[in-house]
Amino acid sequence: MIKFFRKIRKNLLAKDKTSKYFKYAIGEIFLVVIGILIALQINNWNQKRLQQLTLTNYFQRMYEELESSRDNLDNLIYDIDSLVIQNRKTLEILSSNNKDSIPTLQKTLGALGTAWINDFNYPIIEEFMNEGYLAKVNNTKIKDELQAFSIQLNHFNTIDKGIGDQYSLTIEPFINKHLNYSQIALNRYKNSLVSGGPATDFEKLFNNLEAWNIVTLKLEMLIYQKNSLEVFKAMTERLTNLLNSELNLKP
Repeated sequence: MIKFFRKIRKNLLAKDKTSKYFKYAIGEIFLVVIGILIALQINNWNQKRLQQLTLTNYFQRMYEELESSRDNLDNLIYDIDSLVIQNRKTLEILSSNNKDSIPTLQKTLGALGTAWINDFNYPIIEEFMNEGYLAKVNNTKIKDELQAFSIQLNHFNTIDKGIGDQYSLTIEPFINKHLNYSQIALNRYKNSLVSGGPATDFEKLFNNLEAWNIVTLKLEMLIYQKNSLEVFKAMTERLTNLLNSELNLKP
């Protein structure tokens, strides 16, 4: 088409028809501009298509990542709840001042010396966030949930530090001073330990303010950890459902 206009312009110049020459020149420029705009539009459309394919691929992988971690999260919540129950039982026994409950106390005290951190691993979601893809997500619900998810993951780092500090600064020193750990360890750990050593004087734990406060603070930390995990579980379920819905909308 441009060659056609160029040929016409040459003929017009040869015939000294300058006004018509400029009209055809403007037409040629107009066609060039239209062609550039169409090319840019096609390129823009292609980039959006590739971006959407990338997002869809990430959505699929993040969905699978969340699904595969579901059991680990449920198991951790169950284990933390078990520690909550046992530490609460320890406090009930200490409060009762019932020496006949010492055999039960010996079993529940192991929960005081047990701590599980929130060891989560979501490399695909972290990669998605670090690469800046969140800004390209049009679904505001997915965007909001991913932001909240990332914030909660960082919050667990703070919780884990609190758990570690509590154990190393208060619980472990108390156990070293007052308890024979091999006597009170949970069954899952006891079999790997060597039994024996000086016996624990469990009666001294009754009316012991330090023991009461340490177990109470441990219980408080466990309840906070459990509540945070349950919030996180609800968050992962919402995000999983949103990703699934988004994927089902795609052809």
